[in-house]
Amino acid sequence: MEQSFFFVDGLHADRTSKKRMRQHVMKGKNAGKTFHRPSRTAQVVRYHAMERIARPIGTQFFTFPFPVPVTKVASKAIHDFFTKTIDLIYPTQLGFDIEQYKLRWLGIMFVSKPALIQSSNETYLGAGYSCSNSLLCLSQTLDQLAKQLASSEALSDHTLSIVTALINHEQVAGHYVEAGAHVKGMKRIVDLRGGLENIQDGAVATKICRTDILFTLQQCGHPLFYRDRMDEIQKTLLSRGFTLQSAEGHKFRSFQPVIKQAFHDVSGVCNLFNKHIDKKPLDLVEFQEILISICYQLLEFRTLNDSRLIQDVDSAYHIGLIVFMMSLFWNNHQDWLAKPGLIAACIKEALQVENLEDKFVFWLLVLGGVSVSGEDDIEWMVMRLHDKAQKLGVVTWDDAHNYLLEFPWMNVIHDTSGEKLWNKVRSLDMELNGGITAEA
Repeated sequence: MEQSFFFVDGLHADRTSKKRMRQHVMKGKNAGKTFHRPSRTAQVVRYHAMERIARPIGTQFFTFPFPVPVTKVASKAIHDFFTKTIDLIYPTQLGFDIEQYKLRWLGIMFVSKPALIQSSNETYLGAGYSCSNSLLCLSQTLDQLAKQLASSEALSDHTLSIVTALINHEQVAGHYVEAGAHVKGMKRIVDLRGGLENIQDGAVATKICRTDILFTLQQCGHPLFYRDRMDEIQKTLLSRGFTLQSAEGHKFRSFQPVIKQAFHDVSGVCNLFNKHIDKKPLDLVEFQEILISICYQLLEFRTLNDSRLIQDVDSAYHIGLIVFMMSLFWNNHQDWLAKPGLIAACIKEALQVENLEDKFVFWLLVLGGVSVSGEDDIEWMVMRLHDKAQKLGVVTWDDAHNYLLEFPWMNVIHDTSGEKLWNKVRSLDMELNGGITAEA
C-alpha cells in the first residue's frame, strides 16, 4: 500500500490550517469527542507541612582545605567518626554549639600533613597495634612529627594537637609508659612557649589540661600544669544573669576549705544546668574551664593516691568529687579511659572509711554504679546500694533522685544511667522478696 507523506509548515500556518492539523491529530478513537478541563475552583487544596531535607553534602569536611587531596568517601568517614566521638566524649545534651567547636578543631587537627596523618590513625586504627600496617602508619606519624619539631612549626598549636592525640592514643591502648614519654614532650613544648597562660586558644589550652588531668588520674600522681579560671567564669555568668549558687539542701560535712569550695562550685554548676539548661548559660570551652579549675584544685589538695592511703572522711569526699568530675568530663564514659578497675577500687576504699553519712554513701554507691562497666563491680555495688536504700527508706526512683540531688548530680547526664542502675536494685529486691517489692 502506497503511503503519502504530508509536510506541514507550522510556522506560517493560518487559522484554517491549524484547525485542520488539530482535526488530523484527533482522528481515531478521540474523533468527535470533547474534553472539558477540570474546574480549578472546585479542586480541593492540599497543604503539605514543610520538611527539612537532609543534606548529604555541605558539611565542614567537604569544603575544608585539607593539606592533601581527600575523596568524598574519606571525608564523610572522617565527618562521621568526628561527630560520633564528640557525642560520646562531650556532653552534647547540655546544648553546646558543637558545630562551632568542631570548626575550631578542624583548623587545628587537619591543617598540616602530620596532623592529618595522626587524626586519620585515630579514626581508622583506634588503639590497634595488631598488624604491621597500623605500626607503619604510627611510625609515619612519628617521622612527620620529628620533621615538624625540627621546623619553624615546632611550638605551634598544630604540633601540640599531634602530641595530645598521640598521648590519647597510647592511653586508650593502655601503653602508659609510651604515653608518659609524649606527656613530657607536651610539657616541654608548653614550657618553651612560656607556660600554659601563653596558649591563646582556649580550646587548645583546655585540651592540654584534659590530657594532663586524665594522665594524672591514671598514674595517681601530681599534675604537670595548673589552671584556674573560676573568677573569670563567675564574672561572665554574672554578666549573663546567672550564678554558681548551690541548691538548697546541698551539704558536705568537711572541714577542709578546698573540699568545701570544690563541693560548692560543682554543686553550683549542676544547679545551673538543672535549672537553666534551655538558656545555654555556658559554651563548651567555658564549661571545660570550670571542670578543669575544680579538678586542679582537688589534685593540688591531695593526689588520688594520697586519698586512697589516708582513708579519712575528707579522703572519701575527695574521691567522690574526683569520680563525679570524671563523669562530667567524659560524659559518663570515664571507665573507658581510666585504668581497668581503678574507679571501682577507689569507691571500695572510700566506703571503708568510718563515720560516713548514710546519704553520702548512697550517692557514692550510685555514682560508682554508673561509672564502672565490670559486672562483678556492679553486682557488689547493687547489693550495697540495696541495703543502704532499705536503711534510708528509699523505695522508688523518685525517692532515690531526691536524695541524689542533695549532692552533685546533673540530670541530663546522670539520670538515665542512674535510673538504669536503680532498676537493678529493684530487680534484686524482687528476687530477695519472692517477686514482691516494697514499692508494690
